[in-house]
Amino acid sequence: MKGIMGYETPIVSPPTDYKGDFFKDVAGALVGVGIICNSDTNPGVLSLDKDYNNISKFLNRILGMPVDLQNRLFKYFTDTLAAIVGQAKKSGRYDMGILDLGSNQDDVQRKKLYSFTTRHPTGLAKIELHIFEVGRGLSWDMAKEKWTVLFGVHEGFYISQQARNGKHNTILVVQSGTVARRGADKGEQHYTISRPNTGLQLRQETLTEIRKKFKKVTPDEAQPIWTDQYTSSKTECFHTYWNGRCRSKTAGFDCQYGLRQRTYNVLSGSVLSVWTKVEAVISSQLGGRMQVVRLRTDGLRIVGTVVPPSCMTTIIKLLTEESENVSEESF
Repeated sequence: MKGIMGYETPIVSPPTDYKGDFFKDVAGALVGVGIICNSDTNPGVLSLDKDYNNISKFLNRILGMPVDLQNRLFKYFTDTLAAIVGQAKKSGRYDMGILDLGSNQDDVQRKKLYSFTTRHPTGLAKIELHIFEVGRGLSWDMAKEKWTVLFGVHEGFYISQQARNGKHNTILVVQSGTVARRGADKGEQHYTISRPNTGLQLRQETLTEIRKKFKKVTPDEAQPIWTDQYTSSKTECFHTYWNGRCRSKTAGFDCQYGLRQRTYNVLSGSVLSVWTKVEAVISSQLGGRMQVVRLRTDGLRIVGTVVPPSCMTTIIKLLTEESENVSEESF
């Protein structure tokens, strides 16, 4: 409701092509559908309905607004959300929530397990530190196999319009069968996108969005680019691939941006007895942000906290000192 109620400075500017006062018209429409209410005791004073943040109720109510205002309000909402997320990421306050691995096309394999048995007032507790390798990405052979069954005129391989340091990006575009229902792209077909280093991405895009950055090419044109990205992304982050160097690695930190084979160190089990000490070590590396991950592989389900590679030595030493028994197992 930023800007619409008139008491907060809006993060995102109103639509430039809208004829009229956007905030005033939207506020009036929201009054009409009961999201914004007039005060019974103070005429002219507006307040939000008590259930204004109930998404189901909000979506049902705005159906009573003019269609154009519905679309513009929804677009304004998504733009504002994107701006807030962007600000949070820049300031280090963005919480990614629980990261799911192994639920889609990820190849999750456990490589090593450290087990620590600690004693606390009520008995013994077991803490486990798992090292997982998560493989993603799409090889050229698999991409070419997908391409052979495509028939849509806009489906196929695309490369970036602009080269970066002499290199192009490449994607495989496949029609998804869904159509956008809201926003400026109303009625446009959606497409799924696969990349050499990350495989199928969750977010679908319209052809208009794709063509802003990419152009369609033949498989022969895409193959060398695809193969180069797939091969290099096994060990090189995208900073190194595009720029020849990575600031994080130069500074001695691990960087897995764009890698198709990533390593996750996950701490799970009865960690409450040592949580304060573990949190202090991890938070010092992540600036107070801790990532929770949920993994599924070979019937194994684990929920735990990600331990950065730079913290592994300190965490293992800490848990060893706190434990009566320590074991290590490779897979």
